[in-house]
Amino acid sequence: MISILFALISRLPLSVLIFLAHVFARVMIFSNSAQYKATKKNIYYCYEKDTQLVKKSFYETAELLMIFPYICGRTENYKNLIDKDSLEQVQFDSEKPKLFFTLHMGCVDLNVYVLSEALEQINVLYTPAKNKSLDRLLMKARESLGAKMIPANQTGITEIYKSFLGGKNTLIASDLVPHNKGVYEKFFNKECYCLDIVEKLSHKNSHELFFIYLSKGKSKKYKIVLEKISSPLTTAQMNQYFERAIKEAPELYGWEYKKFRKLRGELKNIY
Repeated sequence: MISILFALISRLPLSVLIFLAHVFARVMIFSNSAQYKATKKNIYYCYEKDTQLVKKSFYETAELLMIFPYICGRTENYKNLIDKDSLEQVQFDSEKPKLFFTLHMGCVDLNVYVLSEALEQINVLYTPAKNKSLDRLLMKARESLGAKMIPANQTGITEIYKSFLGGKNTLIASDLVPHNKGVYEKFFNKECYCLDIVEKLSHKNSHELFFIYLSKGKSKKYKIVLEKISSPLTTAQMNQYFERAIKEAPELYGWEYKKFRKLRGELKNIY
């Protein structure tokens, strides 16, 4: 059933899907949904008290509900969302293995598709969907161009480490809150619990290090940004890269995610 729905959505004009997403966003804002409240709390807490940004961000979140089936139902649709000139810049001269880190700016799955076509192999750490049927469908789409998806659980983390040490290309969306071990660092001058896997892996000095993310496009919705980094990163430095990317297009960041839910001190959770 889900696969049929995704197939139908993938054949609709993108403009129609965006319109439907905005209608849904208006309803969710009017009802003061939990996702909308989390978006507002995050932006007010660590960025700025800007009601227009809150609304813009939530509209972007609603659009993702249509963009995911649009690209999962028909993989080639992903190119309709990214500026062509930015896609053409994703090229690699060296055969040395590569470590990519990213954040949840726009439809993060687009990074998987872009790197899958640019490289012979890429291992991707991901959080499985709770619905098993949906997760299988997303896995099939994400792996359709050659990526290998590895779940972000203890077994998956071990597998990522082993494959990394074996010289495999690796992509990690490292702006999430760790399930288990992590470190406390600043994010827009507010302390939060952070994944430190990029810090640990980059200090192996075995891979070329890249920051890849989506920002606002010129002719299409997004552009892909790829930046090579010459030296290993600390987690604090990684967060600084995230902050810089977010400032370029703050409405594209996934502010609905409960990033400040594992705090230390008297305030344990801002939600």
